[in-house]
Amino acid sequence: MSMDTADNILSATDLHREFQTTEGTLPVLRGVTLEVKKGQMAVVTGASGVGKSTLLHLLGGLDRPNTGDISIGRHLLGTMSETDLARFRNQRVGFVFQFHYLLSDFTALENVMIPMFLADKPHREAVERGELLLESVGLIDRKTHRPHELSGGEQQRVAVARALANDPDIVLADEPSGNLDTGTGRKLHDLLIRLNSENSTSFLIATHNRELADTCRQEFVMAGGRLAEN
Repeated sequence: MSMDTADNILSATDLHREFQTTEGTLPVLRGVTLEVKKGQMAVVTGASGVGKSTLLHLLGGLDRPNTGDISIGRHLLGTMSETDLARFRNQRVGFVFQFHYLLSDFTALENVMIPMFLADKPHREAVERGELLLESVGLIDRKTHRPHELSGGEQQRVAVARALANDPDIVLADEPSGNLDTGTGRKLHDLLIRLNSENSTSFLIATHNRELADTCRQEFVMAGGRLAEN
């Protein structure tokens, strides 16, 4: 299974993460190791509450492990300051969550452009790329609409376009169709598959959806705080 590590877009080694609760220490991850190759579409499956979201937060630099190493490309996240890590997240990692987290006062196009503004991209470049991304997710005709004027599926497609704004090394998606009905969720899955196929965008998706998992080349199953490749 293992290939040259130069082919990895994402690597994690022996990740542990525990949380302090009123009843003591709660271990969530107990030595997670995984590799995702460039251009791969991989999924993490497992029962609710086993730590899939915790894992994605660590892999994307939204949280730090108690122990263990994470690399995206050749960049070791654990060596970065909070400021450098925030900049790296914005420029090199895309996120899609179960809830879209679009800013309600901004149009679809403006929401897609925000990561580019944070990366100091010129306004014209941000507009052009934002429109290109909205076109790629089938929403160019909705670019001036605000989130409340969009359906749930459209909101998630805008969120996908926003995740791709800075041409990230990898997109991490946490139950991206969890709030959508079956038909709308299937359309979102088809979109992710197409983006992976056409653009070789690397994805790691946490999902309960068996149909989506079966379309991915690589599946990791989480149980007991550990991962096994299916």
